[in-house]
Amino acid sequence: MNRNLIVFFFLASSFCAAQEPVLDSLKSVLQTQTKKDSIRAKTLLGIAEEMTYSDPENAFPYTDEALEINKSLQWSKGEAMALRQKGNLYYVVADNLNALETYQKALQLSRKIQDKDLENTLLSNIGNIYADLKEYDKALENYNAFLSAARVSKNVPNQIRGLSNIGIVYNDLENFEEGLFYLESALKLAKQEKNQFFQAAIINNLALGYKGMGQYEESLSKYKAAAALAKELGNTYILASALNSIGKVNILLGNYGAASKAGQEALELSREIGAIEWQADSWQVLSTVYEKSDKPLEALNAYKRHIAFRDSVLNEEKRSELTRKEMLFTMEKQRAAAESELKREQLIKNGYLMGAVLLGIIAAIGYLLYKRRRDAKEAQKIADFKAKVSETELKALRSQMNPHFIFNSLNSISDFLAKNDVGQANDYLIKFAKLTRAILENSEKKWIPIAEDLNLMELYMQIESLRLRKKFTYSIDVDETIDQEDTMIPPLILQPFVENSIWHGIAKKEEGGHISIVLKKEDDMVLCVVEDNGVGRPSTVPVSLKKSSLGLKITASRLDIINKLKNTRGSLKMIDKTEGLRVELKLPLEFQF
Repeated sequence: MNRNLIVFFFLASSFCAAQEPVLDSLKSVLQTQTKKDSIRAKTLLGIAEEMTYSDPENAFPYTDEALEINKSLQWSKGEAMALRQKGNLYYVVADNLNALETYQKALQLSRKIQDKDLENTLLSNIGNIYADLKEYDKALENYNAFLSAARVSKNVPNQIRGLSNIGIVYNDLENFEEGLFYLESALKLAKQEKNQFFQAAIINNLALGYKGMGQYEESLSKYKAAAALAKELGNTYILASALNSIGKVNILLGNYGAASKAGQEALELSREIGAIEWQADSWQVLSTVYEKSDKPLEALNAYKRHIAFRDSVLNEEKRSELTRKEMLFTMEKQRAAAESELKREQLIKNGYLMGAVLLGIIAAIGYLLYKRRRDAKEAQKIADFKAKVSETELKALRSQMNPHFIFNSLNSISDFLAKNDVGQANDYLIKFAKLTRAILENSEKKWIPIAEDLNLMELYMQIESLRLRKKFTYSIDVDETIDQEDTMIPPLILQPFVENSIWHGIAKKEEGGHISIVLKKEDDMVLCVVEDNGVGRPSTVPVSLKKSSLGLKITASRLDIINKLKNTRGSLKMIDKTEGLRVELKLPLEFQF
């Protein structure tokens, strides 16, 4: 899954839990039902459904065959159900891009055949992806509409799904009291239905709510109950999620032995089913346990694996593509509705023209005014769309800076440990932990105060100074006309230039050097200058330097996107000096208040 929770979505039929006797029975039926008809197609979908959580990768061939049969039979509802099941499989293996495309195809078919029940289930599934993208307003809009329809039709399983998904969103928003209310309501209905799968997933999310409220003992009890139910059902996904959470809560309670055991069990299960996200969580649990157990080398290695798996899951470029596709899909619906409305109004106007010339002229004028207004709205929608895409791309660029810097720092720590320089390693780790925390806190922010960003830069230079054994000095000078607490700057925008000065300028000098950071106001811009007295740029740039210039390329791209969003003329200049390099970066003047 893309989130740290088990989200309820719709399978091909009404059951969610995979049970071996049911699966074996369906496979036996399939062997006898060789004719490619609707019965075989339904059996194939039933098998794929039973394998959704236990073996999703091997369930795809069954869904593909069912889809092919339903297409050949021209059975539109069967085709939509097969697409829905295939979307579920993509969602379980964390491939949201293909999941969204497949759900959209199924949604178009359900509307074509006017099957409201099928349409509602697909809207709920798409709502899950909105929730993964943190578009919580859209997700709640879909879930509430679905819950209302379920209550009108008195469909209890659908009410459970709707209540649970709403509760999960409120947990994501850290409104835990509201989340617990909806989840408790869902659990009550699930117990009435005697559906253990629903109970396991709901209890797992209840535990998360109690954890968020700081009630760790209650949270641990719920997670253990969810794990027991998941083990009884043979549902590896919920079990792996619950075990990871048991490990995290035990860490909060100081039970490191229990946390290590839960993390190891979760890691083994996650490897079996190929769940990358759960593996990332398991390595995070083990890294923290090793750290608390005074095993720095094991903690470092586990943390590296956590970072690698986490970055694989949270690929921001993929999220950006998902956002584009969702917005394009919405705009296509709006455009279709506008065209339909236009045709209807044109018919009315033609009728007026037949009645009288005067009414025809009035109708024509009304049409021109309507068209002008519609074109203006469409232009605004396109502009808003481009702005949101640019913001998403900017978020992706900011996210790339974190692993780029973290891995460099982890390598430095490894170097200290390899040289048995424990004192320097501990000093480095303390500063690195402070800097990493600050970077993660600011990773979702577009702009932060200059004072806060310069503190980050100073801490970063202290860390690199430790690594180079204090080979360089630095100074930071901010013009008095700049209010450092009110004036904003993109986070870490200067870090790549400072890094370049340290490693490609001063590190190559024998006698060391100095780095100067100066900020001053120029009209409606802030001029940021990073200057060093290093070796400067060589006439021919070696391959190693080109590979290390990722941060500079990302910063140039960030500046280009900021210019588009703010309609400004920010610039970047790199000026070679007799000794060293001077970088001048102009940014638009942005205020917090």
